Amino acid sequence: MTIYIASGVGIGKTPLSAFDAALKDAGVYNFNLITLSSVIPPKSVIKLRKYKAKSEDWGNKLYVVKAEIRSRQSGMYIGAGLGWYQMRDGRGVFVEHEVIAETMEAVESNLEKEVHDSLRDLCKFRQFPIAERKLKMKMCVSKVMDQPTSVLIIAVYKSEGWE
Repeated sequence: MTIYIASGVGIGKTPLSAFDAALKDAGVYNFNLITLSSVIPPKSVIKLRKYKAKSEDWGNKLYVVKAEIRSRQSGMYIGAGLGWYQMRDGRGVFVEHEVIAETMEAVESNLEKEVHDSLRDLCKFRQFPIAERKLKMKMCVSKVMDQPTSVLIIAVYKSEGWE
């Protein structure tokens, strides 16, 4: 299975429309999202790139793990981070975190700490041997200006029709 990791930033008149704009930026806005709990199946390959939807997929179920945050607090920074760890056979885990802070550096630092701490715990719970170099992470950070803003990182497993 190929799992695609995409990011998006959106601005709108409401936090909800900002979230939709972030979904559009990530390439996944015309789907019904089904949120998964974060387990990566064996033989999975992770690719960092926007999801390329087909027009016939409109309204399909899209199985995802996501980190997303929305805010209208002008002047604040918001960030979403998705971390993952995989064993040699491709199985593994994702973790998702969101942070709001006064500086970009604070958001990035907090996200990195939270994601890595969570990954270490989830690996420990599963008795995975932890190799620090194999802890992976992608984050998206934006400053909230005069309009509601949303950022997201989304891991897309697959699209599936309703019939």
